[in-house]
Parts: sequence; structure tokens; C-alpha cells
Amino acid sequence: MLMAVTLYLPHHATSPLIAAGYESGHVALWRYNPSTKKWETVYLHKSHSQPVLSLDMAPSADCFFSSSADAIVAKHPLDDGETETKVVQTKHAGQQSLSVRADGKVFATAGWDGRVRVYTAKGMKELAVLKWHKEGCYATAFAEILDDPTKVADDDSTVAQRQLTVSQQRAVKSQTTHWLAAGSKDGKVSLWDIY
Repeated sequence: MLMAVTLYLPHHATSPLIAAGYESGHVALWRYNPSTKKWETVYLHKSHSQPVLSLDMAPSADCFFSSSADAIVAKHPLDDGETETKVVQTKHAGQQSLSVRADGKVFATAGWDGRVRVYTAKGMKELAVLKWHKEGCYATAFAEILDDPTKVADDDSTVAQRQLTVSQQRAVKSQTTHWLAAGSKDGKVSLWDIY
């Protein structure tokens, strides 16, 4: 049974990618071939012993990540040069949701133990454990960073900083912060400022 799916169109490519996670613990990647007008399986791997609960693509389109009911988080290759899947035993079963930040440097998981964990995307090392929810967490999402509104182009096409009021400075800070939202069975959403 299909448990998780994501569709991604890399900026540098013309064909979309679909990654899927299954109840068996397998993950698969398909790429659309415009010449044959068919989807081709380009990757299939069993990284998990339990059902895959979530997966997400890195914005650079060089890998994607999966989490499962088991305690494993896996990094799967997308490019042809890298063929090795990296698996990390986290010792925290039930990482329900996995989200990669837009800059591709970190990703977060929501755990059944009520914790949100933040990892480096490159080495998959745990950076932070966010504790606030009293019940299991089931959803994570990173906010998209907006362009810096304090920068304005002048006549010479150079960028200059404009002066802002205190209220405007607060608004700019909230628009340029790496926000992470987490949702829990307790019915609450927590908001975190991540690095």
C-alpha cells in the first residue's frame, strides 16, 4: 500500500520526479520520459523495516529523505553519480512527518514521542530536539523565506538598504526567519525559529 508520495519538478530539468513510500518499507523514484511519454522507475530501495510515513525532496534535487514507523531516517540519491543510500538509526521510532527546509541545509521530523527533531541534510546529524507538545507530533512544515524587503534597487542597478521603522523591522524579521511549524495530536501548533 502507498503511504507517502511527493511530486517535484527541478528548476534545471524539464521532466518531473515522483517519489513514493510504501507499507513494505520500500521507496521508489520515477522520472517522466517526454520522448516515450511514460514514467520510468529510476530508483527502488528498501531502507525501512516498517511502513514509510513521510518523504520529502531536497530543493537541489540531488536527494530525497524518508522516515518511517521504525527509527530509521534515510537519504536517497537522485543524481546518477551517487548510488549509495545513507541510513541513520535514530533510536526514535515513529517519525511521522519529514520536511526539508527550502535552502536544503536542514530537515525536521515530527515524532510520536511528542518531539520535533532537526537534522543536518548533508550528514544527517541531529541538531536539535524541540520539546513542547504533550502528545505525539504528526506534521511539520518550513516557511518559505521571502526576499529581503529592505533592499531596493537604485538607478545604477545596485542594491541599497533603506531605513525602516521599528514596526517594519519586526515585519522584515518575521518574513526572513527560518520558521518551522509542528502540529500535534494535542490539537496545538508550535512555531519555532530554526537557525
